[in-house]
Amino acid sequence: MNKDVFLSKLVDNSSSKNIFDEMRKEMLPLIMWGAGSMSVSVRKLLEKEDIRIDAFWIDNCEVDTNIDGIPIMNMEDLMQKYEKINVVFGHSKYELADEISKKYSFINKCYCLVNVCYGQWKRIEYNFVKEHIEEYMTSYNMLSDERSKECFIAYLNCKMSEDFRYLLGCCDEKASYFSNPFFRINADEWYVDIGAYNGDTIREFLDTVDEFSGNIYAIEPENESFEELSRMIEEMEVDNVELFQCGCWNENTVLKFAQKEESSSIDAEGTQELQVYTLDSLLDKQRVTMIKINFLYGVAETILGATEILKTYHPKLAITVGFDEWGIIRIPQIIKEIDSDYKIYLRYAAAMPARLILFAC
Repeated sequence: MNKDVFLSKLVDNSSSKNIFDEMRKEMLPLIMWGAGSMSVSVRKLLEKEDIRIDAFWIDNCEVDTNIDGIPIMNMEDLMQKYEKINVVFGHSKYELADEISKKYSFINKCYCLVNVCYGQWKRIEYNFVKEHIEEYMTSYNMLSDERSKECFIAYLNCKMSEDFRYLLGCCDEKASYFSNPFFRINADEWYVDIGAYNGDTIREFLDTVDEFSGNIYAIEPENESFEELSRMIEEMEVDNVELFQCGCWNENTVLKFAQKEESSSIDAEGTQELQVYTLDSLLDKQRVTMIKINFLYGVAETILGATEILKTYHPKLAITVGFDEWGIIRIPQIIKEIDSDYKIYLRYAAAMPARLILFAC
């Protein structure tokens, strides 16, 4: 495939309007659908853009009547109070946008802020893709099946256009770290969870296998999450689990770290210091059969720090890569440079760019 053919698959957003500019021009009441964890990121982003919401739409709310003074209303309340409204999604089930617009005629527009992720806004510009076209094409050509290539193009188009619909055709085959078309999870895995958070994915991993007999290495730097992770492991009485409160990198050193409400991460402007290690040195030649990685910054460096593990054991890999413009460029190339025998695939866990997972085996 030449450059022109590749670019013909992409939407040119170089002259498109900013979604926040469109929202600011609207005069109708703006209602946020949902009030879960993602709504916090969406609301903060809107506040930063000087856009206010008039109410939260929650159909089953039995206790609270407001959030920070903003009323909570069900659909019946909204229909009685407003003739027309705009809705901004405070959750990631974007595929429901067209459905609710048809169902409720008083909904004028639905806004799905697909590029919000852990409190950040990460749109990709068409001109950036053009400038790095060779790098994008290199990674695209490393993918091992056509559906992965469709996911790759859909990711770029969604991130550039801010339209979730580009993803819908690729999300009929939802995948997860431990349930996917590419590899099976066994009871004797030696599993490494990098970015273990509060243990949610370890619980999911253990639910996938019967009579687990392998080892788990869980790595989580953030204080509160590490405490929750430790409690979960103790309560579940799981044997053969080793916890590490540190970070992973391509060398053993100390980096700046920022503990944030949405997502803690390595950050040059962070106020704390974080000890980081290469996975090779942290595990000291221990056998590894699977690695899962899910965090914003430092994924490429983490993989480089696991070079000997990848070369020696060829572990299965499940890595979230949908956070920015660089993940789908750098990560496939680094993996193939370390071990060219890896086959690389992409799948979505949900119709959201940040839920794009790279699988390698």
